[in-house]
Amino acid sequence: MFFLELDHLDGNHYRISWNGSATYNLQIPVGGQWVDIECFTCYEYDNPNDAFDFVMDWMIENIDSVDGYSQDIKEVYAV
Repeated sequence: MFFLELDHLDGNHYRISWNGSATYNLQIPVGGQWVDIECFTCYEYDNPNDAFDFVMDWMIENIDSVDGYSQDIKEVYAV
């Protein structure tokens, strides 16, 4: 597993985990534990630098810079 911790434009702290193959987990710290908020698959990358670049670009496009939630998460919480 590969991990990258970062602060996003929304000011929140995130951790990206990549299994070295195709699965990505986007996580936030909750109560001292890392909790998945997004999980997705992409088969295009075979090295950590390219994989994390992909996820950071995904975050810029999909994570709201104001409240830190993707559109999918907003819909889940709105129900």
